[in-house]
Amino acid sequence: MTRLTLLALLSCFCASTLAQEGSSPWSGDAELGFVASEGNTDAKSVSANAALIWEKDAWKNNSEFQTLNTESAGVRSAERYFVSNRLSYTFSPHNYLFNYVSWEDDRFSGYKYRATIAFGYGRRIIENETLLWDAEIGPGYRRAELLDNDGDDVEEDAILRMASNFRWELSPTATFEQKLAVDHGEENTVSKSTTSIKTTVAGGVGLKIAYLVQYTSDVPADKVHADKQTTVTLVYSF
Repeated sequence: MTRLTLLALLSCFCASTLAQEGSSPWSGDAELGFVASEGNTDAKSVSANAALIWEKDAWKNNSEFQTLNTESAGVRSAERYFVSNRLSYTFSPHNYLFNYVSWEDDRFSGYKYRATIAFGYGRRIIENETLLWDAEIGPGYRRAELLDNDGDDVEEDAILRMASNFRWELSPTATFEQKLAVDHGEENTVSKSTTSIKTTVAGGVGLKIAYLVQYTSDVPADKVHADKQTTVTLVYSF
């Protein structure tokens, strides 16, 4: 986990150095959060996220990395890694095509991994000085393998991906964002909602509070359908 986190943050730092030249197409965020509790409950939690955006002419590429590790009383209780990449091509002022791929490894979800690929059509519904709203839809494919099996228990599903990204600039230093994605398949449907508020304290440094809910319609035995996660992180934007 530490190596992956450092690699992601280092990538963002390198891109930040390039962006300072003024003409770079790179931008992004690097986030880090840590919580430690001692006393009646001994727990440690580390959250690290990174987003790297490349944009030039009609092309835009957005790569994201997320990780969460929690240990309570010396026992690991959460371990999750998520990587995604979204490439889009804008062919008219409000319309674009997209390709999306993701890979998730959640050690406590009952799955070894869950991989998704999708492509389709997107439209910018609103864009002004303070509001931005994109919506997407398209077909795709999902493959998931269950934990503790010999590799034969694999779920494969054709999916319909529907996604929405709403951003509201509340003030020059505060931004509200709501992301929603639904990967609907015949065997399983995975829905993910992320609500966040980010404030800038000084320069590119700020604070971000986020609430994530991921709902899986069909889960392995003894697993819950909804995973919920609240994080408070220090953010560096460039």
